[in-house]
Amino acid sequence: MDNYVYIVAGLPELTSGFENTGFNYATVKEGIMELLSEKDQKLVELMEEGFNEDSLGTEFYEKAAKSKNRFIREYFDFDARLRNMKVNYLAKRLGKKGEDYMVELPEADFEEAKQIQEILADADFVDREQRMDELKWEKASDIARMDYFNMNAILAFLVKAKTVQRWAELDAEKGHEMFKKLVAEVRGTFEGVNGSSTSSGISALEKVEGA
Repeated sequence: MDNYVYIVAGLPELTSGFENTGFNYATVKEGIMELLSEKDQKLVELMEEGFNEDSLGTEFYEKAAKSKNRFIREYFDFDARLRNMKVNYLAKRLGKKGEDYMVELPEADFEEAKQIQEILADADFVDREQRMDELKWEKASDIARMDYFNMNAILAFLVKAKTVQRWAELDAEKGHEMFKKLVAEVRGTFEGVNGSSTSSGISALEKVEGA
């Protein structure tokens, strides 16, 4: 049952309760999972491992790199390289060796490296986290830019929905702002198709640094 057009069309409705009850990622994900094939459900489950700090490490990233799904491969390659830079930065701030906390990755050009370095230099911890999440959001959009009605579009949506949930819990105003952006992007998908314009070990270290 790969009716991606139907699923994508229903995404704004799945998020519509935010105004009154608060955004709930688990509820949104459940509504999507009910409409996915077993094969696609496994892709969502794999992606969810990447949302869990306790699951992250070389083993997870190697598994993601072997996925047949392009979004999973590209997004978690980006995520791993971002995390390595973040871990290295935080470790140095705490007088530790970053290499002890970083995951092993094959050498490759990382076009976002300069931007990440600039974000890490931001002295405001909350502002830095927001900018990091916005960068992840943009990366998800870039990877799925031409994927209007397929599994990559749904995975990108879930990455962004997870970000909305994070900020809804930390900062209601920021969460609301990101929620509106998410819904606008999904609706923009249909406008674009119709010819209109489309909108285009680390946990412990973070806790110490952010205290």
